[in-house]
Amino acid sequence: MNENDINNDEIEINLAELFQYLKTKYKIILLSVIVCTAIAGLITTFLIPEKYESTARLLLKPETVESGYDYTQINANKAMVNNYIELLKGSNIQKQVATKLNLDVKEVKGSVSVTNTTDTQVIAITANTIDPKLSKDIVDNMVEVFTAEVSEKLDVKNIIIADDAEIAEAPVSPSLKKNLVIGAFLGIMLSVGMLFIRFMSDTHIHNKDEAEKYLGIPSLGVIPDFED
Repeated sequence: MNENDINNDEIEINLAELFQYLKTKYKIILLSVIVCTAIAGLITTFLIPEKYESTARLLLKPETVESGYDYTQINANKAMVNNYIELLKGSNIQKQVATKLNLDVKEVKGSVSVTNTTDTQVIAITANTIDPKLSKDIVDNMVEVFTAEVSEKLDVKNIIIADDAEIAEAPVSPSLKKNLVIGAFLGIMLSVGMLFIRFMSDTHIHNKDEAEKYLGIPSLGVIPDFED
């Protein structure tokens, strides 16, 4: 048997011992999972505020001609989508929305996201806040200010509202189920990590089998443990 085989055998024996050690400490692991899951549930329920989303979708409508849609304008609309998104994300429109709603510009900027689905001319404006009505009001005002701006300054008349913003009936976050799973996972990782460190740092010899294994000599006898 070469040195590599000996090292492999030692690693396998250590892993087996570690697994056996963890099995004997299953109550600690289970308790850690329960405690961490409970903490995650309490934090989610009482400390993390619920967030509500409201979304409106704008469509850049192409003009129709006798043969159907004007595909030249369709391509032009696709090219303009990114420009419109940058306008919606810009401070000019968001400052106007903040003024109309008596909010700080940072509140508006931090709550609004503007996206575009690939290969479409649809722009989605979403607001995420702790107040469902406020989320809707922010989106409504974003749409109103944006359409007025592009109509007045860019003479754009083909933007229509495909979907109006609505007041959310249920929060979108936090997810109690997701956080409970994360809490359970952390409980396992923490307890197993702690037990692993204890296992690796334990240099005691616990029984005669370990004595024979690590010292390489047979035991001559065992002193019995007498109870009082």
